[in-house]
Amino acid sequence: MKKILTVASVCAIALASCNKDNVGPNSDLNAGLPSKPQATIPTDANGIITKTTLSADTVWKIDGVAFVKPGTTLTILPGTYITSGATKAYSDQTTGLTHHIKGVLVVPKTAKLIANGTASAPIVFTSPNAAGSRNPGDFGGVVLLGSATTNQPTTTKIEGLPQPIGTDVSYGGANAADNSGSLKYVRIEFAGYNLNNNNEINGLTLGGVGTGTTLENIQVSWGKDDGFEFFGGTVNAKYLVALSNDDDDFDFDHGYTGTIQYALSLKDPNSTNSTSSGSSDSNGLESDNEGTTPYAATPKTRPVLKNFTFLGIKDAAVAGTKLKFGNRWRRASQYDIQNSIIAGYATGAAFQDGATGTFTGNVIHAYTAAFSGATPAGNQTNVSTDATTYLKLAGAANIFYPTSPYNPAVLRPLSTSPAYGDGSTTYKGAFHPTNTVWTAGWTQFAPKTY
Repeated sequence: MKKILTVASVCAIALASCNKDNVGPNSDLNAGLPSKPQATIPTDANGIITKTTLSADTVWKIDGVAFVKPGTTLTILPGTYITSGATKAYSDQTTGLTHHIKGVLVVPKTAKLIANGTASAPIVFTSPNAAGSRNPGDFGGVVLLGSATTNQPTTTKIEGLPQPIGTDVSYGGANAADNSGSLKYVRIEFAGYNLNNNNEINGLTLGGVGTGTTLENIQVSWGKDDGFEFFGGTVNAKYLVALSNDDDDFDFDHGYTGTIQYALSLKDPNSTNSTSSGSSDSNGLESDNEGTTPYAATPKTRPVLKNFTFLGIKDAAVAGTKLKFGNRWRRASQYDIQNSIIAGYATGAAFQDGATGTFTGNVIHAYTAAFSGATPAGNQTNVSTDATTYLKLAGAANIFYPTSPYNPAVLRPLSTSPAYGDGSTTYKGAFHPTNTVWTAGWTQFAPKTY
């Protein structure tokens, strides 16, 4: 799965995203990007960033793959927009293929990224294209690499990346409290690049990231592969949104053991979806211990998930074709998921290949079967073609994406809902029955057209 690439050449491509630095207002870029000067993030010959701060007065472009220098910190100020710049060609030493990549920001071991936006001024990584012309893969993605524990050798390279001279793109180690920085109020839109099967750049990729890192209020939308992928590590997170991603919204591998609370997964009938052997392979969540039998490496992958909402597609026939499982726990992964909602999938949750754990206090709706491979106790389930009547969420028939405009306030459980609990502390799903939704202000649910 893991490929090591080296820089071969820079493509001379005459695109708007290849403008020279500080060319003045970017009038050729439509509503998604603010009308500000553009500048390419400066790097040395190996792609190492030579700047320490990115300010909001400029739209910053990433040529190819850019790396924060190990031992240093890159700070991105609130309200800053970052997009893809020039495409660079990278030669794959293993396959001999050449890959053309743009817009990837990598934070190697010992480096840090401080990207703390605010609800009124989020930091946005997005497509350079005009409204109506934005697509998955327009931007590359964000990759954090740390020295926290995994169940792989510490020499394991993160998938999908070139390795410049003097820069280590491996992940993992023995420091559970490792600190890769802080991301708050961040959106990552239209990311992703597929080098080959099982070797992709995701929206936000986290390899061996430790508990010293802060991940809060992050939205990944319209990704070409996974929204959030955790390769081992111990990092905790809260307030995450995954929207219209091609493959899995949340993917856990290689011994990830952190805790995530309050997260929303929305599938889109208009997005593309990954396939395997001709059938959909797109899940709300997928978790593996590792990819090789008998899947025995330790520490075992064991995410602790609280207050998630996974929503598939309103139409049962479409969901049965475009999607696979709301949750897919497999390959000896362990799990602990509680107080969550899964709805709009043919099968709510699948337990495969010796996956074990705790799955309680959840509300499950499915079109065909609540569970596959196991029937865990302590959950409320319903199998029918009508999710909305069972769930009784505030938005009635409008809980599934898309509606225009989409407002997650429709997902708050009513007092008659099985997700209501005591209405205060034991509710199910991502949103409190009466409080203001935590997505307010900083999220964007129409990134193709805003």
